Amino acid sequence: MNLGKKSTREEFERALARCKPEDFDGHTEFYRLTPEQRLEWLCQAATFVYEFKGKANSDARDRLRQRGEE
Repeated sequence: MNLGKKSTREEFERALARCKPEDFDGHTEFYRLTPEQRLEWLCQAATFVYEFKGKANSDARDRLRQRGEE
């Protein structure tokens, strides 16, 4: 998963839009994944964190700056 590509980012956003709150309740059943699936999941999670780490905070700071509130 290369989140740097626009098409992949758009695919991720579409997939996220289809998610329900219960998809994020912590019941991933990670223990049921095969070792290969676990590595793939970890790789995708690390890529996501690398790509988006701090983005929410920087976006909020940018909005505050635009309003002159920082």
